[in-house]
Amino acid sequence: MKKILLILFVVFLVSPVRAGEILLVASAAGYKVVIETLLDAYTQKTGSTVERIFGNMGQVIGQAQTSGKVDLVVGEESFLRKSSLPLGPSTTLGTGRLVLAWPQGKGEPEDFKSLAITRIALPDPAKAIYGQAAMEYLSASGLYQGLKDKLVMVATVPQVLTYLITGEVDAGFINLAQARAVTGSLGGYREIDPDLYNPIVLSCIPLTTSPSPETAQEFLKFLTTSEAQAIINTHGL
Repeated sequence: MKKILLILFVVFLVSPVRAGEILLVASAAGYKVVIETLLDAYTQKTGSTVERIFGNMGQVIGQAQTSGKVDLVVGEESFLRKSSLPLGPSTTLGTGRLVLAWPQGKGEPEDFKSLAITRIALPDPAKAIYGQAAMEYLSASGLYQGLKDKLVMVATVPQVLTYLITGEVDAGFINLAQARAVTGSLGGYREIDPDLYNPIVLSCIPLTTSPSPETAQEFLKFLTTSEAQAIINTHGL
């Protein structure tokens, strides 16, 4: 009887810790809307607490390296794999697509050389995958030399979006998921030919140093469910 009570007592002590684990996800800011939606759906389904950090890829990697608290990172897989992060097997969320957007009250930029186009925003190419993709497109299309003095570099896709919504720029490079989420706040957008920039594979990857590895695996399994896939598809991935 004492042995049974002891076992039950140990289970009682261990179970709340397992149930109370907090999952920390660090994600590329350009996917904030879809990741927030996925995390909220997971929380509603499981009751788990999920904290999140958003930034450009450089910031995501930095947080994961220094905090020691990050369980999962979300971003462009090849970019993450080039880092020194201790990464496990990935779960692919989808393929990212680069778009050119413009503010309300302004027409679609047909000719970048037009005098009416003076400021074009893009995320920092050294730290943000869509900034890198935008530069690849500008180089491949032969537009870079004529536009380099018009480029306005900011930290993240959401910052480009802010510039677009406030009308501080004439156009800006963002991703399709972000553009779809705020269509009513933009003048419009068009997809960039994917042959003019390297493929962008968005993945969710656990760290082998995850403080909550079992909960991290549960979230990765959730990403493969029909509910999660519907959310991902709705946001253009």
